[in-house]
Amino acid sequence: MVHKKDLNIKSFDAANVDSISFFEIPPFNTGDDFTIEEKEITSSSVKIDFIPKDKNLTYYACITHQDGFDRAWDEYGSLYNMDKDYWVWMGQIYNKDWLEVLKTQALKGDYSLDGNEDYGFILWDEVYYAYCFGLDEQGEMNTPLYLKKYKTPVPVKSDNTLLVESIVPGDNGAVKIKVNASNNDQYYVAAQKKSYVDFYVNSLGSVEAMFKYTISRIDPGMYLHKGSEEIELYCATPNTDYVLIVCGYDGGPTTEIQLRDFRTQ
Repeated sequence: MVHKKDLNIKSFDAANVDSISFFEIPPFNTGDDFTIEEKEITSSSVKIDFIPKDKNLTYYACITHQDGFDRAWDEYGSLYNMDKDYWVWMGQIYNKDWLEVLKTQALKGDYSLDGNEDYGFILWDEVYYAYCFGLDEQGEMNTPLYLKKYKTPVPVKSDNTLLVESIVPGDNGAVKIKVNASNNDQYYVAAQKKSYVDFYVNSLGSVEAMFKYTISRIDPGMYLHKGSEEIELYCATPNTDYVLIVCGYDGGPTTEIQLRDFRTQ
């Protein structure tokens, strides 16, 4: 058994392990410098309040996905070291000392973090860590690390029945879609090249994983609809195989994800 740095215990086949090293995660949440409070956790939202005991304390607060958390310990040895590497990198880009970059991100007083604005698009059924630490004038930590782990829920299922009645490719990339919906629950309609869909279904292992990957890179807002509609999409490449993606959506899929092949003109 090996302790992985996400605080979970993992087992590995010894034949697949070249070497084992032991790493002790520094203690966290060991004082009363900060309170981290959950404000809102939904399938598409993480909102956290950071409340320092000393309102004059300079500190940094952030959230990171499970992958980022693992990378911080595996590659950098701590969240602070990973963040500092980012500040140094930003300083090099803008020809500034990293402490100047840090000043633009350091905080004082209570702070409300919105994951979609301060981190990136929040996904359903994923683990996120909210964390913070105090900073001295040299940019070094002067408090323990304060950390809380959250998991976004799976969206509530919808009984909406979505029937794609027609897909009609037209000129200049226009594609007209007719969808019949059995109720007024929100749903998603978009198109991707078939080569893209096939690659990510195969490499990620499922249609659901492909869809989550797609949502993480494209704001779904412009692809959401309610009720039966005739929808026009734009597909940039002519004479190419595409896939229509349709499913109920409320911060994540609420019905089965339907895939329908078509070809542009």
